[in-house]
This record gives sequence, C-alpha cells and structure tokens, in this order.
Amino acid sequence: MTRPTLTVLIPCLNEEVAIAGVVAEYKEAFPLARILVVDNGSTDATSACARAAGADVLLESRRGKAKAVATALGQIDTDLVLMVDGDGSYPAAGGVLLFERYIQAPADMITGVRKTKEDVFRPGHQFGTSMFAKFVKAVFGQEPGDVFSGLRLFSRRFYMNVPVLSRGFELEIELTIQAIDKGFSTVDVPIPFGDRAEGTASKLRTVHDGLRILRVLLMLFRDYRPMRFFGVLALLGYFLGLLIGALPVYEFITTAWVSRVPSAMLAASIMVISTVVLLVGLILDSNLRHHREIYNLRLRSFGKTGGASE
Repeated sequence: MTRPTLTVLIPCLNEEVAIAGVVAEYKEAFPLARILVVDNGSTDATSACARAAGADVLLESRRGKAKAVATALGQIDTDLVLMVDGDGSYPAAGGVLLFERYIQAPADMITGVRKTKEDVFRPGHQFGTSMFAKFVKAVFGQEPGDVFSGLRLFSRRFYMNVPVLSRGFELEIELTIQAIDKGFSTVDVPIPFGDRAEGTASKLRTVHDGLRILRVLLMLFRDYRPMRFFGVLALLGYFLGLLIGALPVYEFITTAWVSRVPSAMLAASIMVISTVVLLVGLILDSNLRHHREIYNLRLRSFGKTGGASE
C-alpha cells in the first residue's frame, strides 16, 4: 500500500501576515502534499504571499469560509484533504497527528480537538462551544469533542459526498452534523493549539456569529430530525391548547354550558394546527428515510473508508 495523496486546504481572508508561515510549515510537514490556499476575497496581499511561499492559490470572491471550502473541494482529487485555518493558530504538528491517525486506522473525518489554556479563547467561547456541543448531543445523539475545530482531515469518500450548504463559520458544525447523520466514521484526536500570528485579528464576532450558528443548528435540527423537531412544536401546541381550553372544558362538564367561546375556539384551533404540524413531521420523516436509503446505496460506490491506493 502506498501512502494516500493529500491536499492541505487553507481557506483564508486577509491573512497576509500569517499565511506565508502557515504554508511553509505545512509544506515542511507534508512535502508531497498539494498546498491549496483559497483567498476568500482578501483586500490585502494574501494571495501574493501564499504564492511566494509555494502554494497554489484559488480565488473565491464570495465571502464566507464555507463558500471558500465548497469551491475548493470541487477542484480537489486527492485521497485526503486536510483543512486548516490560515491564521497560524494550528501548528502543523497537529495536522501530522491527524494524518498518522488516519494511516493507523482510517476514518472518514478526523477532527483535531484543541488542547490549550482557556485564556487563548475569548471570554465566553468555551461556554458557548460547550453549549453547542451539548445541543448536538441532545438532538443528534453524539457529542463532538470540538464542534468548532478548524483542523480536520477528510477522506475522499467524505468530502466527495457531503454537501456544504452554509456560508461562513457555521461550516464546522455543519460538517459535524453531516458526518453524524450520514453515518460516516469519525475520530477525535487531541492537537496543540495556540494564539493567532502576531499582528492578525480574528474575524469571528461572538454574538453575531453565535446567533448565526444557532440559526443553522435549528435549521439542521428541522431538516435532519423532522419528526423530533415538529413533534416538539406539536407537543408545545397541545400543551398550550390544553392550558387555554381547560376552563371552557371544565365549565362545560360542570354546567353543560360554555361562556368562554373565544377561548374554546382558540384552544380548538391550536389543537388542530398542532395535529397538522405533527403530520408534517411524519411526512417529512418518511421522505427523509427514502432519501437516506438512496444516498447510502450511492455511497457504496466509494467502497470502504480508506484512501491509500494499491
């Protein structure tokens, strides 16, 4: 067996200070790999610095990390893809750990779990990451080790068959949920993590991007667990209907008369709407099962998880 071919994929925006060092570090760690930098509409010299360091550069003017990655994946044809941020916070040693873990025991997605002092992260980021991970576990039944890690290794079977529908920093959580929902094999590997390169600044806006990620989580909950999503809405509706209709029903039982007609009509309407919502969940769940069967049959053409060629 020969070693699998590798592309190191580096999506970045305005990282002229750090990108040359990142490219050089990963070229040294993976001398046979293709280093592909995706310039996501930078207004500085990111592209020039990346080319000067020896990387291939792909331009994607539509802003958003997910857009950059989706464009790049359409241009890649190697056995493996190692995705890493271009800000210098993920040492190449972490990428080596992921690659070696794949060689030992292949998996469709290997995620680098950041091990570092908490003061590297912004205040509240640790808490937010933990809450999102618990939400994923509650909804999808599996708690990721680091739901927002920017260092991940993908097998060809994974990156060729997982759609990227988000736009920006939601990318990592979407990939995590796609892997869980579609039954891809996943592994978490502890990796070193540090500060961004000196002179660079994070593009992450805590509140704004946090709300965007929460919205994407709810959309994925709706799309990938429709019975549970619409079932919860229906149960809330039934509870509200019972709460509003309790007095009219009690009044009718005790007096055979209903004076609270508006409340009775409102309660009955909510019950009917809740039943319709529950039926929507049942229909969507049945349709999703059909699509999953077709998807799994198509996935068999890629064979078992792997990447090395004879």
